Amino acid sequence: MLDEAYLTRSITILEKSIKEKDSQEILRFCEENDAFIRSIEPSGNAQIDSQIKVFIQLHQQAIMLIQHLHDTMKEQLFQSTKTRKGVSQYKGVKHAK
Repeated sequence: MLDEAYLTRSITILEKSIKEKDSQEILRFCEENDAFIRSIEPSGNAQIDSQIKVFIQLHQQAIMLIQHLHDTMKEQLFQSTKTRKGVSQYKGVKHAK
């Protein structure tokens, strides 16, 4: 059975985290509530189903935010590694005092 109050609290938490772009809070929320998220199914009640739809949309936005953050960090790491390799290939750096 789906707990309506818990679903409403979850929507509020996710909405706030997405608005603030708080990736740590999103990750923590998803880890702690993984079983709840996976257990969500349509209930047949139109009001609850609309809340479930809102939650699913927020969850998808949160996933996209985390994926974008991951891609950004990966690109920065690539650029940093590329720059470091370029600097180490410069022969004057090896003999600098």
